[in-house]
Amino acid sequence: MTTTTTNEFNKKNIKEIFEYIIDEIDEGEYVEIYFGRVHIEGEFFEFDEEDGIIKIATEKYGIVEIDLNKIDEIILEFVHYKNNIRNIFKFY
Repeated sequence: MTTTTTNEFNKKNIKEIFEYIIDEIDEGEYVEIYFGRVHIEGEFFEFDEEDGIIKIATEKYGIVEIDLNKIDEIILEFVHYKNNIRNIFKFY
């Protein structure tokens, strides 16, 4: 059975997600991002803190780059899986 941890953040604090990515996510760990009508999931590849760009290696599309600053107003959820824990950051 998987333990679920839910963390909720106000969408105006997208920089808190930046800090979480830098401190908690290692290359190869599974992440999901839901924004607008889009859902991207795959292995975390890289994060550029200065530009706010996260790279995710997806099975279907290869490496997808997402500028978190540009989706700040439409991001719904950011999910990270690590050690049987699912961390969910909700923006609604």
